[in-house]
Amino acid sequence: MPSPFPKSSEKSPQAPAHRSLLDRLAAVVGALSAVVRQAPVAALFVVVALVLYFRQSDQSLQDTPQFNDPAHIPKEQPPPAELPPGMNPSVWTCVSRSDTQLSNGLWADIYYGMEARLDGKMLTAKVTEKWQDLSEDKQKTVANLVVDTWAENSQALHLFTSRDELEEILIQRLPDDVTVARWTPTTGVQLIEAPPGDKTAG
Repeated sequence: MPSPFPKSSEKSPQAPAHRSLLDRLAAVVGALSAVVRQAPVAALFVVVALVLYFRQSDQSLQDTPQFNDPAHIPKEQPPPAELPPGMNPSVWTCVSRSDTQLSNGLWADIYYGMEARLDGKMLTAKVTEKWQDLSEDKQKTVANLVVDTWAENSQALHLFTSRDELEEILIQRLPDDVTVARWTPTTGVQLIEAPPGDKTAG
C-alpha cells in the first residue's frame, strides 16, 4: 500500500539550497555565540565604548563648525591710534580684555564696566543695582573676581610683576556711583556700607 506521505526524495529541488543556507546561518550564529562566551564582558564594553567615542568625536567636529572656523574666534581689538596723553597702550588693552571677560562671565548681570587710571595702578569698576540684592559673600566674590581679572591681565601684559604694585580698586554701584567695595594690596576686599539716607540701598 503506497504511503500517503511524500518521500524525502520527492521534495522540491530548492530544498538542499534552503537547508544549506540555514546550516551556514546556524554556523555563523554558533561561532558568534562561542566568541561571546569566551570573550570577557569587560572587553566587549571596551570595544563598544571605543566605537561610541570615535563616532561621537567625528560628529562633534562636524556638528560644531564654530570651533574649526577661525572667523568665529573673537579677536582682540588693537588700541586706537589716538590715546589720551600719557596712557600706556597696554593699559587700554588690559581694560578692553578685562571688560570683555567680565561682561561675558558668570556675573555679567552684576558687572557693568570699568575705568582705569593712565598708569593702570588704580581701577574703578561699575556694578549694576543688582549688587544690593547679593549676599555679602557673593559681593566679595564679585569684587575679588574684578581684582583677579585685572591683576592677571595686567601681569600678562607686563604692566606689573605683582598685584602688590596695584594701588587701589574701587567698586561703585550705579546709578549714583556709590562706592560699595574697596581693595588694596594690604587690606584685600572690604565691603563699604551705603551712606545714611541712601534710598537705593536694600
